[in-house]
Amino acid sequence: MEPWSRVQIFHTGDEYFKNLIEDIRQAKKSVTLEGYIFATDRLTSVLLNELAYARSRGCSVKMTVDGFGSYYYIPELTKICHNCGIELRVFHPMPYWSSLTHRWPRMSEWKVASFLSRMNRRNHRKIVLIDDTVAYIGSLNFIEIHCEKYVGARAWRDTGVRLEGPAVKQLVIATQITYLRTIYRGILTWVGRWRIPRSSFSTSVQLNTTQKMRRALYRDLLRLLNRAEDRIYITTAYFLPKRSLLKALIKASERGVDVKLILPGKSDVFFVKWAAFNLVRFLLHSGIPIYEYQKTILHAKTMVVDDAAFIGSFNLNHRSLLHDLEVIARFDDQDSLQNMISQWEVDLKNSRSIKELEFHSSWFSRWIYKIAFRLRYML
Repeated sequence: MEPWSRVQIFHTGDEYFKNLIEDIRQAKKSVTLEGYIFATDRLTSVLLNELAYARSRGCSVKMTVDGFGSYYYIPELTKICHNCGIELRVFHPMPYWSSLTHRWPRMSEWKVASFLSRMNRRNHRKIVLIDDTVAYIGSLNFIEIHCEKYVGARAWRDTGVRLEGPAVKQLVIATQITYLRTIYRGILTWVGRWRIPRSSFSTSVQLNTTQKMRRALYRDLLRLLNRAEDRIYITTAYFLPKRSLLKALIKASERGVDVKLILPGKSDVFFVKWAAFNLVRFLLHSGIPIYEYQKTILHAKTMVVDDAAFIGSFNLNHRSLLHDLEVIARFDDQDSLQNMISQWEVDLKNSRSIKELEFHSSWFSRWIYKIAFRLRYML
């Protein structure tokens, strides 16, 4: 495993973006940004100004945003980037009403299946590369809701990390492939010849660029949980896993492993809580403690398994497993492990334990939960 030479973990958006902006100011060659949501607000106006200044210094500045996640911001973002000389690419762009009414397409021109497939495959990663030597990843979108500076106590609880080391080159390759996919459709039919480094939960970086990598990554995740001996601490914003993962958690608990989960008490996608209702009740019935974070909206995606810590954009849901591009980083050093365990204890204090008795519901509620669960592949 290629080690990280330097790791700096952030548990608030204010710290994360402050350090990111400082690194952008020091960029000498290039800044590459890849994000799911890139809004146009007070935070991103500062970011865009720094990116424009980096471009004026002669740096190459490239941005790739998701066509679904950044849908409402892309028109204005396109104008800003054009004026600043920033190269903006959109991953799986979505049609706008103005383009449909300008020239209404014939039915023969509609490729509905292709359109729906692209819409359902999103780039959920959050990556920033500075001079291809420093990387920022995590679960923080480029939007002010993550920063207490802009929204006060409503700021979401999130985790990000600044990385240096040989493994950064895997992130460089991943962003290059995504960039090419915004230009050439079907790029992955031959890009596999580049021999993309295989990702597993034993490597420093986990990626799911291809379907083969997705299947291998999920098998490795199950293997990691099945081999756990001491603890499994999971913090996730959207919890809709496959049955096999639930079984792995239950078996670990039966072996005496300390298995605990922290889920959002308040969610930005309330429908997910409905869909996960019976899954959470099933784990509670199996004796696994589950906590709901109460302080604000929980958006972090982290995991501690024995002496390894994981930070990334990966949710334990079907979207991350089957459809979206994601990234995770693994840390085996004691400083990172202690940092993550300390934050886990802080989050636990700001959470409340939920009991199985709370999951008794009316027939109408059960009906709603079943419908939501059937739609879990889209959430």
